[in-house]
Amino acid sequence: SGGGEALLAPPLSALREKLPLRPRLAGSLCPQSLNLWYGRTDLREGTTSGLHHDHHDNLYCLLRGRKRLRLYAPSDAPRMRT
Repeated sequence: SGGGEALLAPPLSALREKLPLRPRLAGSLCPQSLNLWYGRTDLREGTTSGLHHDHHDNLYCLLRGRKRLRLYAPSDAPRMRT
């Protein structure tokens, strides 16, 4: 069935029929994996994610609320305290 099963692990696999495996905005790119990261926040406090590096390209979609992302150039790495 097209190899889509290998891209989606539970619980995301339950949405296989509703999720496009190749969204139109991805153009000719072929995804190697699809992941879903979700959480809930206290509106007063918010949530944070520690400084980290993702080895794969990402497409970030926020469904509700707002999120501030800070992106750094690879040349900034020597000046970072991680």
